[in-house]
Amino acid sequence: MPEKNTLYKQFLQLELLLRRRQIQTFMKYGPLADPHRGQGRILALLSKRPEISQKDLSSFLNIRSQSMGELLAKLEKNGYIERMPSERDRRNIEIRLTDSGRQAANMSESEFSDENIFNCLNEEEQKTLSNYFTRIIAELEEQVGENGSDFNGVDLRDRLRFHRHSRHDHSPFDPRGHSG
Repeated sequence: MPEKNTLYKQFLQLELLLRRRQIQTFMKYGPLADPHRGQGRILALLSKRPEISQKDLSSFLNIRSQSMGELLAKLEKNGYIERMPSERDRRNIEIRLTDSGRQAANMSESEFSDENIFNCLNEEEQKTLSNYFTRIIAELEEQVGENGSDFNGVDLRDRLRFHRHSRHDHSPFDPRGHSG
């Protein structure tokens, strides 16, 4: 049985390799490559629900309205989405994928799928690993709180977002210093 220290080192190495893979994909294909973050995440959702209000999209993805507006402006500028007043309520803005947006979302889902990193495991091994992940996640959520709050009731996700957006030094993981 491996020592706990060895397991943790392996876990850190895995995390580092996943981050490196993410960076390489971003450097090669840009912000649309990751269907789990930023612009790629918005395109992935819109590919499944081709029309949604900006307010609902912001709420569903748990992204602040201002941040959502910035991401949508980039997508619109590049021709991936269009924003139009809702036919039901002119005060609401509907977001729709363009043909280019559909192509980018489909490319993102198929070419950049992270699931293929598990191809080295058979189905039974994948189920076992999933069970291990579930147990580790449950243990960590018990230790740090499931909702991401620290002991003072401060949402750690908000603190991380603030820290990431307020830094003057850029992240070593994003050469431009921001995500999306």
